[in-house]
Amino acid sequence: MVPQDSAGNFVPLNGFDNVLHLLLGVGMVALAVILTKGHAKARA
Repeated sequence: MVPQDSAGNFVPLNGFDNVLHLLLGVGMVALAVILTKGHAKARA
């Protein structure tokens, strides 16, 4: 694997970063569900 202090370690993988991306993903899915709630009935 790539050492932590190497230049090849360009992807930050730590606890805070994981939680941040989890919350961003959940927020985007929730936003998509909220914003498309009325459109499914209009198309059907």
